[in-house]
Amino acid sequence: MKKTRLFSTMALIIVSTAVVHLARAEESSSSLDAHVHGLSELVIAMEGGRLEIEFTSPAINLVGFEHKASSTKDKQAVDSAVLKLRQHKTLFLMSGGGCAHIETSIDIAGLIEAEDHDHAPHKDATEHEHDGHKTNHEEHGETNSHSDVVASYQYRCENIAELSELSVGLFETFPGIDKMIAQWVAPTQQGAATLTVNSPIIKFR
Repeated sequence: MKKTRLFSTMALIIVSTAVVHLARAEESSSSLDAHVHGLSELVIAMEGGRLEIEFTSPAINLVGFEHKASSTKDKQAVDSAVLKLRQHKTLFLMSGGGCAHIETSIDIAGLIEAEDHDHAPHKDATEHEHDGHKTNHEEHGETNSHSDVVASYQYRCENIAELSELSVGLFETFPGIDKMIAQWVAPTQQGAATLTVNSPIIKFR
């Protein structure tokens, strides 16, 4: 899946390779296609004093559909999902490290029409958040098209070596998510875990 520019090249190479292997393992065990409803990805990169988290999910897990939002009801569902994705304090609870949130970027391009690029809720200037809306040329109603939502979170940490665990609140916020493939990478080590609503914690050490 497409990653944002927040991640370093080396981190992306390591993370992307691991995520591919994990995703293939999930596919083999469930006999499903690569685009699995209920399944999402969480990629975490630690470098220097920076912590970056990227969450990727099929749109249906978050809003209940994958087509372009055209009706008022659909647009309200997209707005609601974006607002929830901005609640980083609810979605990610960290133990140790002294990490402070800097920026959130949300890409919902697959769910909005070209003329609706300004449809999503306004930025919260106090948190420097922005929406990465990109043009999607897939036509509404294509049965073989899939829309992903990508949300990226950037933090600055006082002592990232002291970050011991991350509790993920995405399952409670979005009940459509059943399972999450989580992959994390640091300068000297990396790890992976499969998260569920009953097991939502990543332990880094």
